[in-house]
Amino acid sequence: MTGTRGLVVRGGLAFFAVVSGVLGTWILVSPEGFFSFPWVNLGMPYNPHLMLDYGAMNLAAAIPLAVAVISAPLVVRAALASYTVWTVAHLGIHWHLRAHLAAHTSEGQAGVLLAILTAGAVISLALLVLSLTGPRRE
Repeated sequence: MTGTRGLVVRGGLAFFAVVSGVLGTWILVSPEGFFSFPWVNLGMPYNPHLMLDYGAMNLAAAIPLAVAVISAPLVVRAALASYTVWTVAHLGIHWHLRAHLAAHTSEGQAGVLLAILTAGAVISLALLVLSLTGPRRE
């Protein structure tokens, strides 16, 4: 994957790797700090095991995303497919719980969170589609 298409796809992978790495590290270092945001806790009781697992998952996801930046197109597509499944599922979960979200945050905060999650899902899906189109020299 070369040219502008490759730069865009690999740049997106790098961005997602950094986001996952920073988020995972933050949660592992300060799980209660991350959980304190109303759009995270949704008024539910704190569960340190769940938060630490979520942090570890995010940190672990950063590795294949980062490796894919410098890897063959098949690895790029696998990393993007995996991340797209995650972002779409995560958006679906929050969309399903949007009434609960609205009850524990402001309408503005709920809207911002859903917009960010939607952007992540759309961008990861667009990058996956972009990685699947065009010439294939593997």
